[in-house]
Amino acid sequence: MTFKKTKVVASLLLSAALLGACGDKDEITKDVTNNNTNNDIEDDAPGENPADTGENEIYGFKKFELEVDYPDQEEAIDVNYEEEKDSTDAEYKNVADDTSNATGKEAMAKLRPLFGQLQLKEDMTDEDIINRVVETFDIQDNYTKIDVDIIWHNNKKKEIELVK
Repeated sequence: MTFKKTKVVASLLLSAALLGACGDKDEITKDVTNNNTNNDIEDDAPGENPADTGENEIYGFKKFELEVDYPDQEEAIDVNYEEEKDSTDAEYKNVADDTSNATGKEAMAKLRPLFGQLQLKEDMTDEDIINRVVETFDIQDNYTKIDVDIIWHNNKKKEIELVK
């Protein structure tokens, strides 16, 4: 009889340990990676996250940075777009219109049509890329610097800096 009791007690203890290890389903998780997620576009609805919608195939790049300086205004245009594994960061600033400091979904709403117009390809010359950027982002002739950094989907990088 003692053997049966020991077996039952051991089974109960094992069951309790297993149930305790499962934890509460409603447990809240916390980002402890110290990643800045302020500009991430959350996947609230289908089509909200460019990284999940196939837009990256349309754009041709996974990272695009643009900085344009004018004599009276540094960083008059500042674009930062980066696709990551499960999110997309986007920032857009253009002092010529009312979009200064747009981030996340608001920035993507402005950038989506611009990126669609760009139609950049990896085999384009630096001059062709700059011409497309100037036309698409309506960069005025009096700029002092245009800085474009692109990372294509195959991880090849393109860095172009044009200083007047």
